[in-house]
Amino acid sequence: MPRFASAFAVVAGTLVTGCSSLPPLTVPQLQAVSQIGEYGSDRLRASDECRGTSTTVEGYVKCMEGKGWKFIARGSIYPAPECWSARATDDPRQMPAAQCFDRAAAPGLTASPPPAPAPAP
Repeated sequence: MPRFASAFAVVAGTLVTGCSSLPPLTVPQLQAVSQIGEYGSDRLRASDECRGTSTTVEGYVKCMEGKGWKFIARGSIYPAPECWSARATDDPRQMPAAQCFDRAAAPGLTASPPPAPAPAP
C-alpha cells in the first residue's frame, strides 16, 4: 500500500505542476451562473419592465439598452444562437430572454464599435 500512496503522490504532483502553466479554463454557462448572483435579479426586473411596455422586439431591445443592458454578441455558444434567432424572428410574442443581455458599461450607454485606427502618416 505505501507504494500505491507514493505513486499517487507523484502523479498528483505532476498533474498540479503541469496544469499550473495552462491558461484558466472558462465555461460560459458557469460564468452566466455567477452573474446571476451579481446582477441577475436586476436584469430580470429590467426585462419584465421592458416586456410590459414594448410592442416590438426592437422596442424591447432599445428599452433594455436604456436600462443599461446590451444585447449579447453573435456566436455559436449558448445562448447566443437562440437569442439572435428570437431577435431576427421579430415576433413580439417571443421576446428574447433576459439572459440575452449583458451589463453595459453604464446605465443608458450602449455598446459601440471601437474607434477606427488612425491613418498612417
